[in-house]
Amino acid sequence: MNMLRGDIKKVICLLFSNLDFYFEKNGFKRRKNGLIYVHKIGETVQKIEIVFFSNPSYYRGVIAHIYPHIQIYFPKINNTAQAFANHLIPQNWINKFTIRQPIQVYSKSKDFLLKNSQHYEPLENEILSFFEEYTMPLLDNLTRDKDYLTLYESNDKRIVWDDYQYLYIASAYVNECKFKEAYQIIENRFNKPGLQEKYKEVFSFFEHIDNI
Repeated sequence: MNMLRGDIKKVICLLFSNLDFYFEKNGFKRRKNGLIYVHKIGETVQKIEIVFFSNPSYYRGVIAHIYPHIQIYFPKINNTAQAFANHLIPQNWINKFTIRQPIQVYSKSKDFLLKNSQHYEPLENEILSFFEEYTMPLLDNLTRDKDYLTLYESNDKRIVWDDYQYLYIASAYVNECKFKEAYQIIENRFNKPGLQEKYKEVFSFFEHIDNI
């Protein structure tokens, strides 16, 4: 018989309560019975959300598939993006995060599977090891707006560089008064058949911005 989602969440909260020491050491805190860790560094807000799928049909004998996400919010970058991409980025995204992606997106690690509601120490160790090796180093590299540009310019493979990210990168360049670089991002990414109409307002913004 499958466990109820609320009961599964309680087990996962207990599991992560044993890992709170690690997250707190790195500046992250979560509310009691919550599954979101928050770390504020100046204006930057970093979050780790412990997403989970209860009683997944694609795994036999598994109570939950734990699938954590990271979320980074650079308010100034998002605010600038609203000037030219407000109609392209969902409102509930642009007001909350610049980057959001699963922590395991480009790794070859195995899935985090909760198979037992009482004995889960091996899973704790798996999760802790992953955060130590992969997740926290990435978050340490994303504490300021300029860090975001640095990762882009170095073609960092840990970020999912989708269309939204290119809009935000262009925004970050605008904030640095690097208008030519911002326009080049838009030109290279979106000046293609089928995309020009969708992004015409973005092109219009950059074609009329001062100092290009």
